[in-house]
Amino acid sequence: MEQQPKITALYCRLSKDDERGTGESMSIETQKTILTQYAKEHDMYPIEYYVDDGYTGLNFNRPGFQRMLDDIALGKIRTVITKDLSRLGRDHIQTGQYSEIYFPTHKVRYIAVNDGYDSENQQSTVYASIKTAINEFYSRDTSVKIKASFRAKAKEGQHHSVVPPFGYLKDPENKNHLIPDPETAPYVVKIYNLVLQGWGNHRIRDYLREAKVPCPSWIHHSRGWLDKGHMFPDEDSRYIWRPDTLRLLIRNEVYCGNLVYGKSETIFKTKKHPKTEPEKWIRVENTHEPLVSKEVWERANEIIAKKRQYYHEKMDNYDGPKNIFNGILKCADCGHAMTRRNYGSNCFRAIYYCTSYTSYGQYKCTHHKLFEDDLYRVVTDEIRTFSQEVKEDREKLIARISALTPDETRFLPSAGEIKDALKRLGEVNKLLDTLYEDHIFGRISDDNYHRMLGKYQAEQDQLKKKLEAYDQLKEKSADLRSKAERIADLFEQYGDFEELTSGVLNALIDKITVSEPYVEDGRYKQDLTIYYRFIGAIGTTHYDAHRFYKSEKVKEASDKRAARHRKEREEEIRAEMQKDPVGLLAVQ
Repeated sequence: MEQQPKITALYCRLSKDDERGTGESMSIETQKTILTQYAKEHDMYPIEYYVDDGYTGLNFNRPGFQRMLDDIALGKIRTVITKDLSRLGRDHIQTGQYSEIYFPTHKVRYIAVNDGYDSENQQSTVYASIKTAINEFYSRDTSVKIKASFRAKAKEGQHHSVVPPFGYLKDPENKNHLIPDPETAPYVVKIYNLVLQGWGNHRIRDYLREAKVPCPSWIHHSRGWLDKGHMFPDEDSRYIWRPDTLRLLIRNEVYCGNLVYGKSETIFKTKKHPKTEPEKWIRVENTHEPLVSKEVWERANEIIAKKRQYYHEKMDNYDGPKNIFNGILKCADCGHAMTRRNYGSNCFRAIYYCTSYTSYGQYKCTHHKLFEDDLYRVVTDEIRTFSQEVKEDREKLIARISALTPDETRFLPSAGEIKDALKRLGEVNKLLDTLYEDHIFGRISDDNYHRMLGKYQAEQDQLKKKLEAYDQLKEKSADLRSKAERIADLFEQYGDFEELTSGVLNALIDKITVSEPYVEDGRYKQDLTIYYRFIGAIGTTHYDAHRFYKSEKVKEASDKRAARHRKEREEEIRAEMQKDPVGLLAVQ
């Protein structure tokens, strides 16, 4: 096969900061023109463009650049050309690593046209490290100037976020000034009204869903401000409010006419946003028309603060075990994590719920609840059982784990079958040799030669495929046994614990899934499936959930009581909707 010629990669990059440049055109089209002309003059065809439009040069996590690296790894690229060194990157350390280490290691020539840099010219490389440091200084200086500009706007009470807060619009005559949104402002008023009536976030969430009040993300998406389409697979998802969204909305001073900036800061290069101390915040009062009065805002936040204080006091009084299952306990139906709560007002026991249920209600999932001490007991018993099996008969446990693994390696041919196949392959090879000699010396006709040749070659190919498949399955089988031996080692190492800890769990287990309870022989059961490291699930434990759900009759009574409470809440929501559907009444 003829080898394809290596290409010249023409890499173009443009970020928003570059658009604020010094007057010289930095557009992608301009870069393409310069690079194409250079490649043409120096006979560097064939060429291919790699483009990142709108990506910063402070990191290299850019789709076009990563695609170029993949092609370099595949040996497709001979030369990389950019307009200048800053198009490759503005972080002088990482840019130097690519230009001075990565490209030469992969035998790729790098050229920066306007900077006169050519990796094949040693004199030009001396200047490159100074130039990349200057490029990073430019980005750092630009970042400082932008931050200073934003702080100056903040001190003047000017709004400068990409999208306005829910309930507001940007003033058409002054984009840094907020005006009430006729469509969404009444929703904000209604939320504060419900808080003053003593409604909690989960109750308000249910009301907003029933009233079909669109959440902020849907408003931003539907108006073309932000691309959030992935969050809304169906129409009902537009009306799903997270309790956290409500909490942040209620605490936002923008709704009483104030602007507060500087609650977090951006770290150069990493772009992380750590929180800042309140004394560093910039607060400007009465910058725009409020949706609620300052007194209403303060009353609402006092109510929320009291509820949170009560919750934290309960948590402080709880002296039970720490959450050792954090990060590994999952809902078997929706796949989301299980969250830990205190069960009952005295907080004597901890219980787990599906986070989809706690955040969105029954619209997304069911509760899947179980007591922590029952979970602890089930997991402890299973780990100790396997640990004891390792001590008694290690080989038996390894064989059992390998047999449970859903893999085609369980259908390996027997040693006798493979021996017969090898023997027959040798015979067929000899027959082909003899057949060829007979044909050369004229001892067999052409018709018979071709007929028998096709027959033996087909059998030869079939035997080779069978033996190749056997070798692959044998290799997989050895890998499965190796994994089974590794988990057996871990059972032996960690199985003699006195107390189950997060260290033991993380050493042995990838995740634990919890099913919704079901009735079996008049008693409630739940399935707990433990997925161990390397091998996955060995089996499913049918946990006896009767301690929580008690008998079927008690569960039925509990379900009826819960249904009655839901009905009462729904009637209360409908009554509130009839009284004041979307907050058109002013908050008193």
